[in-house]
Amino acid sequence: MTVLVWVLIAVQLLVTGQYAFRIRRVRHRGVTNAYRSRRASALAAVCVLPLAPLLATDAPPAAWGLWGIGYTAATLVHAFADAFRDIPARAPKATD
Repeated sequence: MTVLVWVLIAVQLLVTGQYAFRIRRVRHRGVTNAYRSRRASALAAVCVLPLAPLLATDAPPAAWGLWGIGYTAATLVHAFADAFRDIPARAPKATD
């Protein structure tokens, strides 16, 4: 069960990092809000997933710490994406 905790925490951190990396790219393309809401729900699910094994086992403090760091990072990434959702992307500069 401890291995499951570490695997789920690793998945949480990888998904959070991937979502943070893709925020800027997605903003420049014409992406619908449905696409963003699917990503946001996946981010929320991945952050809560490690909690059940953490509570069920005697997990080491490092696992709890990494889970907290991942959860906080996911919250900040989601807040950043939500805050900049309505700002239009920069229009390409016209050259004369």
